[in-house]
Amino acid sequence: MTSNWRMADVKSALAADLDGGNIAPAFGQYTTGFQRFSIDGKAMMRQLHKKVGAFFVVGVILCGPAVAAEPSYDKYKSWLVVCDNGLKCEAKGFENGTINNPDLRFVRAAGPDAATEVTLSVPFPVGLGGFLADGKPLRLGPSWTRSQDEDLTTISTKDPAAVKEFLSELRNDAKIDVGDDKAIIPLDGMVAALLHMDDRQGRIGGVTALIKAGAAPASKVPAPPALPVINRRKIDIILSDAEKQRLITQAMSAGKALFDSEGCEADAANGGLNADAYPLDMDHALVLIPCIMGAYQGSSLVFLQPLKGNGVPIPFQPRLPLGEGEGATTLFVEPGFDTDTGSLQMSGRGRGVADCGLSAQWVWDDAEFKLAEAYFQGSCGGSQPVDWPTLFRSR
Repeated sequence: MTSNWRMADVKSALAADLDGGNIAPAFGQYTTGFQRFSIDGKAMMRQLHKKVGAFFVVGVILCGPAVAAEPSYDKYKSWLVVCDNGLKCEAKGFENGTINNPDLRFVRAAGPDAATEVTLSVPFPVGLGGFLADGKPLRLGPSWTRSQDEDLTTISTKDPAAVKEFLSELRNDAKIDVGDDKAIIPLDGMVAALLHMDDRQGRIGGVTALIKAGAAPASKVPAPPALPVINRRKIDIILSDAEKQRLITQAMSAGKALFDSEGCEADAANGGLNADAYPLDMDHALVLIPCIMGAYQGSSLVFLQPLKGNGVPIPFQPRLPLGEGEGATTLFVEPGFDTDTGSLQMSGRGRGVADCGLSAQWVWDDAEFKLAEAYFQGSCGGSQPVDWPTLFRSR
């Protein structure tokens, strides 16, 4: 997931957390998995790790038969590994709960010819010689490239021989020390995470495996699953202020029981969230009603309703199978609607510096919302904000 956050944004968010006396992690009321947890950040993340085994996000209806793989999110000690619906996987390790610390990741697409990209991301300047593996210099040869973007140093390679050598050097080590201050990248869980990645992509026992390689040829590795096709389109319909207010009033009247059951606050709109209505097509409208406002983000209820007349608004409640007993979702964190693409978005930070959280986008296509993309990271930490692995994508 890309981000236009810079270090100033991180410092600003961190200052807000410090002002609130809630440094690690900083939650007011945070919605994750589109469910509200009115608990502190550490407890919320513990709930996530219990619930997120195979995290598969769906909209009102699944995006058709092209979706051949379920996304998964797994945690192995200090490492997480995420595989999306196209079986592109990312394994990532960092010190959980720290702020602005280095991370190490392995990213690989599905399919027999896919190369592994290894990236060391460090939130301060460091050279190729600035890494120690269990106290020994970590050798990063000429195939490794270094780039600098403000304070973020990125060192990476896609060379298969370099990746193999790197893994051979690290697989029995406990940690990498980075820079003069010896910031830590933990390695406990790395091998298990990469083994899981190999397993999900069908590589174990073959020449392309990172961990348990064997003699099976690359041709035995399954091809990548097809991604769902989503038709994005601009919505040119214009609603008057009076039409918007009519739709909002209808949704608030019809949703009173839901507002009460969700504990919605009467003054939620005063915190920056606004009630709004958008046309989806000639027959349908989308209505957003503020519900809860926390320290730095708020949540809204979302309704689908007839554009004209007095039809009954229906809550938009996509299902998220995050574990046993999970039901429909009702709350969306910081929602928005883009009329240029017909897409509903939400994004919830796990703490103010945005180094963990969940975001998703649905597109109005063929008179229904279809999931187009989702990103999630349950553990807070790493080198940069809003750098959450991909769970779901489309084309």
